[in-house]
Amino acid sequence: MMIKHGYPLTMVQHEFFEIFVKNLQPVFELHSKDVVEADVLAICRQGKEKLINFFDKLSCLLSLTLELWSSTDNMMTYCCFTVHFIDDGWQLKKKILAFRNLRYNYDVGTVHEVFKSVLTEWSINKNVRFIFLDITPPKDHTIEELRSKVSDQAPPIHGHLFCVPSYAQILTLLAQDGFSEIRSVLYKIRECIDYVNGSSLRRQRFQEAINNGSLQDRKMPVLDVPARWDTTFLMLESSLEFRTAFNHLEQFDCDFKANPSAEEWNKATSICECLKEFCKSTCNPTSREHYFLNVCDVYNNLLKWEQSDFVYVRAMANRMKGKIDEYWGEAILALGISVVLNPFFKLDVIEYGYQQIYGCDADLHLSRFGYDLTCAYHKYAKDISNQGPSSSAMAEVSRCTSSDISFKEWRRGKYARNMVHSQWNELDQYLKQPPENLDKDGNVLAWWQDNARNFPILGKMARDFLAIPVSTVISKSSEVMKMASVHDGVRPEIAEALICGKDWLDSPNWNN
Repeated sequence: MMIKHGYPLTMVQHEFFEIFVKNLQPVFELHSKDVVEADVLAICRQGKEKLINFFDKLSCLLSLTLELWSSTDNMMTYCCFTVHFIDDGWQLKKKILAFRNLRYNYDVGTVHEVFKSVLTEWSINKNVRFIFLDITPPKDHTIEELRSKVSDQAPPIHGHLFCVPSYAQILTLLAQDGFSEIRSVLYKIRECIDYVNGSSLRRQRFQEAINNGSLQDRKMPVLDVPARWDTTFLMLESSLEFRTAFNHLEQFDCDFKANPSAEEWNKATSICECLKEFCKSTCNPTSREHYFLNVCDVYNNLLKWEQSDFVYVRAMANRMKGKIDEYWGEAILALGISVVLNPFFKLDVIEYGYQQIYGCDADLHLSRFGYDLTCAYHKYAKDISNQGPSSSAMAEVSRCTSSDISFKEWRRGKYARNMVHSQWNELDQYLKQPPENLDKDGNVLAWWQDNARNFPILGKMARDFLAIPVSTVISKSSEVMKMASVHDGVRPEIAEALICGKDWLDSPNWNN
């Protein structure tokens, strides 16, 4: 119960809880906090053993998210590992594998060592194909160094390892580039808000300025949380609405010195209009197709901003485009493949998105994507032929090359060759068929569950690529962060057992 509902372990020592339990069952003896901690660790060990056995039997690759964020007082950094997969019943699942506490001034080497230890503990070194990084606040050098270390350790068994920042992380990095162009203006805006809220007299004067500008129905600007770009954007957007009020206050309050100049306000307005496109990107429905088109929209906007009349907008766009090309190039391939594996859209979304970005050059880029898609397919086909029925078929073919074989053996070899050859055409067969009309819920996984036997290679790809997590919001759930704060102060291994145990207890049916 304490694990499931996230209750603090000290609850067993609470006076009124003891009275409550005694009233329910007078002979029941409450355990001490130390005994409860030991029970928590035991339950966690049992759950971990079950999950390790479950992953060992799972016939698919895994996606892993590595999340780093700081505590409220910035004295502790939390590191959370979550694995995403599609189980044998074609249900999308995720499990928290580890929750570790790092010192506030951690380095990349420390994170990498934790990463290696988690993969080893769970025996999934050879099963992870996609790794997505969410680091708050994001740091370019940290992301790049961690990607380099992780990629260097990638097992060759499944070919290329995708290790990239998540889309949410990319949006944060791009927004930071925008805010860096108006850093001094944001500093002044924060000073303006602090000044107005500094006393009742100042609030009264500002209210008079609001009334003078007929802004009574607008929401007052509030200070941002600098580590969260969306709050900085909201602060900027709402402050721009009160620009005339701040100007009015400056005229009648000689102590108000923080108001940005007209040139600074204009610059902030231009940057805000650009960043507004990123906010739109976070509000769309959470389907892979929309995420892919969101990335295309962002890239298309960057191309437009590179032609802006304002030097600072062009500079911002150049930095943003560099990050998109550096970090998201290979991730967009993985996302694109997962979109193609939606039988309702197939290549349609890819073609539309590329036409929006590249115009008359779209065919060239589509050809490159098609080549990468085919290469990925051939790798899967080769793996399956090396370990599945097709490898025995190839052996049968090789035995049929002798001149003294019978007609029966020759004929069996002929159809075995056709079977192997047809596997390499499975992608073409899938793409040539018209898009499917899915049920009203658009259940892609249900379609693949019914059709994987017709497309065994693509079915294998679908289980791997459709498990990739997609989100425009950094994925640290409020529940995990809440539990981290509730259990702040307990031993790190106890906090991890409580957080992971709660996640595992939510879905206890592992013995499929």
